[in-house]
Order: sequence, then structure tokens, then C-alpha cells
Amino acid sequence: VVGASNAGVAAEVGADMVLVANGGLGSTFDELELNRVLCESHGVDVAGVIVNKILPSKLDQTRDYLSRALMQRWGVPLLGCIPDRPFLGCPALADLERLFDTRLIGGGRHRFRHYRVPDINLVTTSLKRFLENVRQKPSRTLYVSHVTRDDIILGFLGEYTRLKRRGVPFESALILCGRENKYDVCPQILDILKDPELADVPIMIAKMSTHDAMGAMRTLTPKLNIGDNHRVEIAVEHYEPHIDFELLLERTSSPVPLSEEEVMEAATRSSTLGAAAETAAAAAVASTEAVLS
Repeated sequence: VVGASNAGVAAEVGADMVLVANGGLGSTFDELELNRVLCESHGVDVAGVIVNKILPSKLDQTRDYLSRALMQRWGVPLLGCIPDRPFLGCPALADLERLFDTRLIGGGRHRFRHYRVPDINLVTTSLKRFLENVRQKPSRTLYVSHVTRDDIILGFLGEYTRLKRRGVPFESALILCGRENKYDVCPQILDILKDPELADVPIMIAKMSTHDAMGAMRTLTPKLNIGDNHRVEIAVEHYEPHIDFELLLERTSSPVPLSEEEVMEAATRSSTLGAAAETAAAAAVASTEAVLS
């Protein structure tokens, strides 16, 4: 993070910009227009547009409308329209480690196991009801409980042990929440969690309230991680057919590639010009009111 906009860095290194926006029609075009004007204020050419996360049922309609609108108004091509793939937005345990600034107590080899947001369950029930839910819900369910619920922690570990003895996969995970310097896992429970026999159980501690943890997970946008081979492979397979890479390379080819050091130097220069650039961009954006209307 260097305090510079993408447009500012592109201007410094002499690069063109590819604008990326999430799916839609009117709101998407307005968002793209604002970014185009920011690029224009920095003297950066827009090479093309990629629209992401489009409802599959709206894919053809969106592609047809935006491809015509972009060429008619800006003279730039639509390089890709990507249908939504919900799995790519499912957080892995590694994403939650970063979100909560913590590490798994156990189950480290499952760090790249993914969980659907609808399968995140806050535990507020009795132990009896919790165990009933564990046996009824999908095996890959993420449970969130307060750190003081010793009964839930022991019940979760007991269910893992029971299924392990039967050779049945247990893919659930448990997040224990408690505000820092106010609530902690009791030492005896922590000793049990660190027992080598339970080293494969994915459990982590988040030092915040259950309410804040649930909110953070529901608004989380997971990022691709180079170590998450499964998600990377699915992303490549999903995106590749929907992007015109030949046109993308044609529109963005640079005769003299810059080194990493040159790019960082340019980014630093751009950040020192932030005030002037932002003032110019703000004026340019304000001037688009008539265009957007």
C-alpha cells in the first residue's frame, strides 16, 4: 500500500488500464464511467473492460448491452463477461485466520477447506440441541460459539472423536469468540484442544464478540491465495473461457516491460503527487454529472 490510485501508478509507468466491475447494467456503467474519468484525469488510456460476477441468467443480456454501450460511448471493447461462481466467494479457514488475525489451534492441514456462508452457524442452544444439529446438518459446517461455552467445545470434540472411530469424515470447524482481555478459553479446555489426539480438529479463537465475528464473515470477500490450489484451479477454469485474452494482450502490450523496482519507484512518485491528482480527479468526476444523467 503506497497511497496512490491505480490510475496514478499507471500514469507513472506508462501503462494502459483495464477496468473491472461487478455485474449489472446501469449501476455498473456508472461505476465504470467514474473510473474512466479518473483515468482520463491522469492521462491514462482505458484498454478495455471486464465485468465480473454476472448472474448467469443475465449473461447474454449484459454482454450485448455493455459491448455496444462501451464502443459507442468510449470506443473501447468489452474484454470479458464473467458469470458468477459462488464457490469462489466461499471463505477458507486461511481467509478467516487473516480476518481474525489468529491461527488454527489444530487442523492446520485443513487451512484451505472452504465453507459456504449459509453453512456458518452461530451456536446459542443447549448442548443437546447442538449435537442434534451437528448430526443433521451437512458435514462441512462452520460453527461459531462463545469461548465460555465449555459444553459446546467438549461436545464438538466428542462428535469428532465418535465419527473418527467409525471412519466417517468430519469436516466441520469451530470458531471460539470472546472479546480480548475479557473472555478466554479456560486453561483446562485449552490443554484438551492441544492434545495430539485432537490435532486434526480445525478450531480457532477470534478475539471479538460472536456478533462482530458473524458480521465480519458475512461481509468478507475472500482473496485468491497462491497456496489454495483448489480454488485457483477452479478460478482459472471458470474465467478463461469468458475473457478474450488475444484482444486483451493486443490492447495492453507494452514495448518495454518495467522491472519490479521501476514499478515501485513509480508508485512512490505517484503517492507524492496524491493531493494534486486527487484534486484534478475530483474536478473531472464532478464534470461527468451531465454524462451520467
